[in-house]
Amino acid sequence: MKTKYTQLEKLPKSKKMNLKIKSISMVLIVGMVLIFSSCGSSDEDMLNTKAESEWKCGVHNGKQLYTGPQGGCYYYNSNGNKTYVERKECAC
Repeated sequence: MKTKYTQLEKLPKSKKMNLKIKSISMVLIVGMVLIFSSCGSSDEDMLNTKAESEWKCGVHNGKQLYTGPQGGCYYYNSNGNKTYVERKECAC
């Protein structure tokens, strides 16, 4: 039984180069996908409101907590306004 390595040795130099290029390309593509898909927060976790960014960071009394762009920790009350809590309550 021939191994893959023995079969590779019999290939012409140009085909070996093409295989190397394809392998490197696949590794780069997979790497880029992993990097861009795991950048910390998903589209669901990041909301854009009033041109600010906020990230989900835990729960306080049943309300979703957010951390704002300047580090404030808050939730939205029943009126839709931000109610700030101590920063230590946010898990980010």
